[in-house]
Amino acid sequence: MPAYQYLQAVPQEDTGQLKEQLERELAECTEILPTHRNKLRAFMEDRGIWHICGLDYPARAAYEQFLKGQFRSMAYLAYLKAMDLVKLHSIKGQVRAVRERGRPTAEYGNGILFLPYHPDPEIAERFINAVNKNRLAWDFGQKAPEKMKRQIFASLHYVIGIYNGDQLQVHLRRLKELYGFCINREIGSIDGIELVQAEEFEETMQAYGEKGAAYGIIDLCRKALFMQAAEICWDANVWYMERLHIQPERLNPAKPVKAMSFLEVTHKGNRELLKKYMRYGIGVTNLSISVLQVEMIWVRNFLSEIGQAGREDICRITGKQMEEYFLKLADKGLQPKSYNAQVMSIQHFFNFLIARGYIERAPFCVDYYLKKVVPKHNDRSVDAEIWAEILRKLPGFPEDIRLMFLHLWGIGLRISEVCTLKGNAYYIQGKDAWVQVYQTKMRSYKRIPIPYALYRLMMVYLKKHQVGPDDYAFQSSQGEAYRSATFRMKMQECCEKNGIKGGEYIFRSHDYRHGIATLFYDSGVSLQGVRDYLGHVYEEMTQQYVDYMPRKIEKASEKYFKEHGSLAAGLKMKKGGNGSDGKQDQPERTGKL
Repeated sequence: MPAYQYLQAVPQEDTGQLKEQLERELAECTEILPTHRNKLRAFMEDRGIWHICGLDYPARAAYEQFLKGQFRSMAYLAYLKAMDLVKLHSIKGQVRAVRERGRPTAEYGNGILFLPYHPDPEIAERFINAVNKNRLAWDFGQKAPEKMKRQIFASLHYVIGIYNGDQLQVHLRRLKELYGFCINREIGSIDGIELVQAEEFEETMQAYGEKGAAYGIIDLCRKALFMQAAEICWDANVWYMERLHIQPERLNPAKPVKAMSFLEVTHKGNRELLKKYMRYGIGVTNLSISVLQVEMIWVRNFLSEIGQAGREDICRITGKQMEEYFLKLADKGLQPKSYNAQVMSIQHFFNFLIARGYIERAPFCVDYYLKKVVPKHNDRSVDAEIWAEILRKLPGFPEDIRLMFLHLWGIGLRISEVCTLKGNAYYIQGKDAWVQVYQTKMRSYKRIPIPYALYRLMMVYLKKHQVGPDDYAFQSSQGEAYRSATFRMKMQECCEKNGIKGGEYIFRSHDYRHGIATLFYDSGVSLQGVRDYLGHVYEEMTQQYVDYMPRKIEKASEKYFKEHGSLAAGLKMKKGGNGSDGKQDQPERTGKL
């Protein structure tokens, strides 16, 4: 029952004391005018509200109706604002009285949480000047699952904690729409929202002109609940990596894995098995999170197609069904290496099911479906005309993009290596400049020589931007490592803007690594030397990077014929002839055979 409806039977002799007490409380709030104070006092006395702390949202709603009955214009809003200021003053006073207890927090209850009357004065003050305060009332007394209402309550405070200004208002509106949607659809848990329900909510939000807003606010709520849980919620349908405390060496800051979603698997039994498999991968194996995510996606795609509409239990799948799936996979035109990787990922999943006792044996023989991989040479070096054009126009690129490109073109680093360089990576040893690079792919460090000019450029850049020794040299707007995808996008935009190759050039960062490998090998560096420089484990991988075939064969031929001579080299053609018939003289044989 609202506070203003509690009409206590007060003895006549005590009424005067209560009025005096109320007058003193109101007088302490000097922010409001006497006329506003008198009007509010009269209302409170009439409703039997003898203390300011008794003011709540239902009392405010009653006061608003009371004022509308006395004013024909919008003048009543000033009186209503005065009530809000009085309440805020009271909240601040209560906090000062119990300051030693720390910052107050709102506790969930089956009632209305009115944000301008929030027990935390910092939160209340943020909403005190809102135009339409009625939108700030959250009714948790509605008939709905308690778990869902508590989740909305927690998500509400998460949103308030990370957003401000217009963004806060937008997210509050979206969250309230989600709250209403869950009530109408009788959804018992935010995490339990399936993809089909999310799509339905998206259609609702699109009617308000907010495309993509539904997925965003649902994901925000899921993240809030996952991050704030007392323990890691492995039963959740979306895992957020930030909460799992993964070892740094298993992460790639340039290509971070933010979350793993299992929602795409509609068969709930199959979904739970995939969760257990990924929990094993994260907790027991030492695989990088990016590798685990790729494998998870491949297995997830398999389970999604096999268990469409939630019909097929993976533990009962037949060999014929597996054959049909692999035939469909083969028809997608994948390269043998990529195809085999997906087949092996599915095999790993079944091995896990066997080890945990869910099945006795795999429903297929993996060797039967694997394709033969023929080593293929990749001719991917960037044409000299293109990189020369980029270098000419490089001054028109942003400073960080310029320097990152020079690391690709000049020393052949992986894009992830460039994005994760630290401020202390550059140093002088003897007369040479060096850079220390962490190879995320290999989980090891390597050091390579760099041009002194690049070293000097980086020293100026690091000093200019006050990059510390342990800070990333190239940072995002959030101070994190530069994302490889962001760099590719910006580099492509710069190439298009500056008309590289007539604006048709497609930037591929790894092609420059091929170019460096080819340059070194073509200059006489051994394959083993190129391998060590690139940081490869096997020479077979290095061979795929070296675009040596045409030029290497040509150079070898020229060298051989120059040193040893040949029949072709001994044939000299004489120009013209003495006769008028236009016939040439016969070639002379010279040189050694």
